[in-house]
Amino acid sequence: MKKTIVIAFLSATLFSCTTTNEKPATAETATVKSSCVREGAEIDLMKKVITAYSNGDWATFASYFSDTAKSYYNADTVASTMADRIANFKKQRETLDGNIDSGEPNLEVVTLENGKTKWGHAWITFKSKSKAGVAKRTLTFVSFGIRDGKILMEHVIYDTK
Repeated sequence: MKKTIVIAFLSATLFSCTTTNEKPATAETATVKSSCVREGAEIDLMKKVITAYSNGDWATFASYFSDTAKSYYNADTVASTMADRIANFKKQRETLDGNIDSGEPNLEVVTLENGKTKWGHAWITFKSKSKAGVAKRTLTFVSFGIRDGKILMEHVIYDTK
């Protein structure tokens, strides 16, 4: 069931980046400024966040989020603060042998029609090794709400197994 939901969500996200040329240009459609890009300041921001997370550099990681940023993981119904989320990350990190390898994430940024709201999407395969020597790979999808160079919100979906 979880895989079906994740696949449906990812498909919807991918199709949101396509546009059709069948609409005639009108005064109303000519002012629409939605886009989907794979480079730019927001992509660089996401790369920095992923790197700081992978390296366990929590001060740098936190600096990329707004003071009021909210974090949702999987089926969370109540958001966590970034301070609470980082405290959880620190506890999890105690069980690992070294840093996490984030590989080469697939990144995109979708700008909504208002031109101000941006959603950054990242598909990442995190690789880690426990202190007991067990290797783990976790496919993760992250959606970041971005405005004015800061992350306001993150929604993370991953397999908890």
